[in-house]
Amino acid sequence: MSASMTKPATAPAKLDAAFFRRLFDSAGLPIFACDLEGNILACNPLGENLLGTWQDDSRRPNLRDVLPKDHHRDLAGNFKTLVETREPLEFRARISPKGGEATEYAVWFTPVCDDRDRLEHICVWFHDITARLQLRRGMRKRERLTTLGVLAGSVAHHYNNLLCSITTSLEFALNMNTMAAMRRVLRRTADAVGRTTQLTQQLLAFAQADYRTRDLADLTETVLRYFDRCEARLAERGIKLDVKWERIPFVPLPREQINLVIDNLVRNAIEAMPKGGVLTVNLHRHDEGSVVFAIADSGPGISPDDMEHLFEPFFTTKSELGTSEARGAGMGLAVVHGLIGEMHGSISVSNVPTGGARFEIVLPIILSQ
Repeated sequence: MSASMTKPATAPAKLDAAFFRRLFDSAGLPIFACDLEGNILACNPLGENLLGTWQDDSRRPNLRDVLPKDHHRDLAGNFKTLVETREPLEFRARISPKGGEATEYAVWFTPVCDDRDRLEHICVWFHDITARLQLRRGMRKRERLTTLGVLAGSVAHHYNNLLCSITTSLEFALNMNTMAAMRRVLRRTADAVGRTTQLTQQLLAFAQADYRTRDLADLTETVLRYFDRCEARLAERGIKLDVKWERIPFVPLPREQINLVIDNLVRNAIEAMPKGGVLTVNLHRHDEGSVVFAIADSGPGISPDDMEHLFEPFFTTKSELGTSEARGAGMGLAVVHGLIGEMHGSISVSNVPTGGARFEIVLPIILSQ
C-alpha cells in the first residue's frame, strides 16, 4: 500500500469569527439572528435595510416589526413549529415599504443549536422572489391565452361542421318529392341540432357557468340510483353491469354535476364497447379522508399516445366520419376533469390488464356537522 493512500486527510482549517462576520455581512440576502421569541439579536446590512430605521429604544426589534400585521399569525405559527420539530421551514410574505412597490419573499427559518444540540437561536432568511413570481404569472397568462385560442378555434370548427350539416340537410329537404325522404333528411337535421345543443351545454359546464342548481346529494345514493335506472339501457346494448360497493360516509356533492360526470363516463364506456361487454363500477373507501368511485369497461383500452391528451377539450379518439351516435365533440372527459376539480377531487385513467380502460375518481369526505 502506498504512503499516499495511508496519509490521513488534512483537517479543515479553523475559521475565525471575523470570517463568519464578513460572510454574514456580505450575503446577498437579508438575514436575521433571533432568539426563540423572534427578537432580533443581529442582522446583516440588507436586514437593516428591510427593518428600516428602528427608533424604539425601550425594547429589541422583533421580526413582527419587519413583517406586516397580516403575517404575524403565520410568523408565530412557524416559530412554534420550528421550536417543536427543529426542522427548517418556509412561508411566503409580501412586504410593502412606504412609497415603494410590494416585494414577494420566501422566508426561511433554520434552527441554530449549541454544542449540546439544544435549540439556541433561529436564523431567518428573506429571499426576494418577486421577479420569479412575475415571470411565472406571465407564463401562465400566455398559456391561458394560447389555450383560449386553441379552444376558440376548436369551437368554431365544430360549430361550422354542425351548421354546414344543418344547412345541407335543409336544402335537401326543400327539394325532396316524397314525405318519407323529407322525414329522413329532417331527422338528420334534428340530430345535428341535438349535437349542437349538447356541445353548448358541455361548454357551459366546462366554463363553470352552469349554476342552475345548488342542491346536494349523497354520492352513494346518486351512484346507485343512476345505475339502477340505466341497467336496462345497458342490457339492450349487450353490456352487463357489475356494481361493487361498500358502505362509505356521507359525501355531499352537487347532484346535477355528479350526474353529468357519471353520464359522460358511462357514455364513454358504451362507445368503447360497440359489440357489448362488461361495465364495472366500484365505490369504496380510499383512506381516512377520501373515497374512490371508478368505472371500467372491457373495450380495447386507450393507446399510450392518446392517454396524455384524454382530458383536453375537443380531443377525441372517434372519427368525425362515423355515425351520428359515435361522433363526439371531445368535450365529455374535459368536462368531467373540470367538474371533479371543482369538487376538490382528482381523476386518473389507466388500462386494465385484462382489457379495457378504468377511470378512477378520488373525492374528499366532508363529514356533516
